[in-house]
Amino acid sequence: MSPDSTRLRILIVGGGLAGLAAASFLRERHEVTVLERSKLDFSRNDYAISVAPNTHRLLLEQGIEDAHLKAMVLTYVWGCDADGKIVRETLAESLARFGTTTIFTRRSRLHAELHSLATGDRRPGNPARIIEEVKITAVDVAQGIITTESDDTYSGDLIIGADGINSAVRAAVLSTRSGSVDVAGGTAAVPSGLAAYLCTVPNAVLRDDPVLAFQTGEKSGMAAFQGTDPRKRVLVLPADSEDFQIVAYHPEDRWVERFTQGGSSILKDVSAERAVEDFLDFHPSIQKMLASATPPDVWRIRDLERLPSWHSGKTVLIGDAAHAVTPHFGQGCNIAIEDGEALGYFLRNVTSPAQIPIALEHFETIRIPRVHMVQFASRQVGGLLSEEERKKAAPFDSSAFMAKVYGYTSAEDTWEALKAGE
Repeated sequence: MSPDSTRLRILIVGGGLAGLAAASFLRERHEVTVLERSKLDFSRNDYAISVAPNTHRLLLEQGIEDAHLKAMVLTYVWGCDADGKIVRETLAESLARFGTTTIFTRRSRLHAELHSLATGDRRPGNPARIIEEVKITAVDVAQGIITTESDDTYSGDLIIGADGINSAVRAAVLSTRSGSVDVAGGTAAVPSGLAAYLCTVPNAVLRDDPVLAFQTGEKSGMAAFQGTDPRKRVLVLPADSEDFQIVAYHPEDRWVERFTQGGSSILKDVSAERAVEDFLDFHPSIQKMLASATPPDVWRIRDLERLPSWHSGKTVLIGDAAHAVTPHFGQGCNIAIEDGEALGYFLRNVTSPAQIPIALEHFETIRIPRVHMVQFASRQVGGLLSEEERKKAAPFDSSAFMAKVYGYTSAEDTWEALKAGE
């Protein structure tokens, strides 16, 4: 234990959104060290993401300010066809229904704000210690010991695996059930058959196009252009006041070989012409928008098969390491931040390592069913269910799903409702 014997020593593997969020929620009561494999750079992966009411609420309570995020509020959602015709306009009512809004912000800005909460003086408790460029070679799940490439060791009362979809900690946790000790193994991410072009385009490109200009007026929001092939979809959303984010989904077929050869799920700076070629069946304005955007990255869309448990010994998984989801609802980072808040709640009064197992069981009791619901729904709306799953699945109820997801308030409220039988 630490010099203050009531504070746990917690090691968090991964300094991304999930890891830094967990550090922020845990630092008040415990000593937190974050081990990050790279050098933190708050301009990396600088694309826009959505922060939905379920998470926006938690971040506001932590002290994050929308002004720091340069946040754009979602007020409208437009459904459009491939010819650019608006077929549906919906007023976003998150504030009235759920008490807070959905916002869009650059991922880098949210990352920087979470780093500030974890390490600065805005939150109570001792600042988290961040150690960068740590190459992990072994994770002793039972003993809570991490060994690095340089033969350094770190030990803790609890290891939190927040190291993403290719998690080494997940491999170590799962190896305790299979008898394997191969940190590079474990449950691999599953390709969905889809890829997404990610790029940004100046506001002026939309503003000057009569088909696309509706997004640049007084109304702020996201437009979804749906192709006749349900797998082809172009999302356009505000990244900030200057640029729009484009996320263009397309079957991954033409990219599979390059993903395989490169051993990466991200292809950087692909030519815009390739993106235009894949959307020739969309309105010329959409093609022009893609041609005018920054050179796109191509992301292979993957998720994980649902895991029945996320912990073993002195180790627990959160975020994409536990439950990577397809991005069809934009909930990946949101449910990861919820994980951090829930760990903070269930570990708040834990003062001895002996109390950790029951806390993790309670954590999983509320988190796993919720996350599995999001995983399944994301596959369902993305047309990614197996034939057997499609036969068994009830028709998707968007309103009920959004109420369950966006209506989340806290782990404490969820736990108390569960105990009350609600």
